[in-house]
Amino acid sequence: MVYLWGIQAPRPGQPFGTAATEAASRICEGKRLRVAARSAGPEGRITGSVVAEETGSPGEDTTGKDTTGKDTTEKGNAGKGSGGNQDVGRALIRLGLAWQDQRGPSSARLRSLEQQARREEVGLWQQEAPTPPWAWRE
Repeated sequence: MVYLWGIQAPRPGQPFGTAATEAASRICEGKRLRVAARSAGPEGRITGSVVAEETGSPGEDTTGKDTTGKDTTEKGNAGKGSGGNQDVGRALIRLGLAWQDQRGPSSARLRSLEQQARREEVGLWQQEAPTPPWAWRE
């Protein structure tokens, strides 16, 4: 199991919990998943970034790199990169289906995506005062 770095999605039973799970499944379905592990915890718990890569025809480069070798998976809305590659955590935040995790390291990009989702009142930001999962389970 891989936990998405820098984000917290609603838990099962929490408003938008099912929507977040279903969205992650849709993003990943039929794709090759590239995991960049950031940490490993007890019992094999891995935290990292996950990119759902479009699978191409045999021999097609689907690494998310442009012709100069630069990683292009960082670009675009909702975590979309070149060739339809999509960072799963960024996509969930952009869809309003996750928070950037304020309890640990995060990134300016994740904070920016969350602020945009809040402004646009998408997903869980349609609620008056959504409860983050770290507060909901306490």
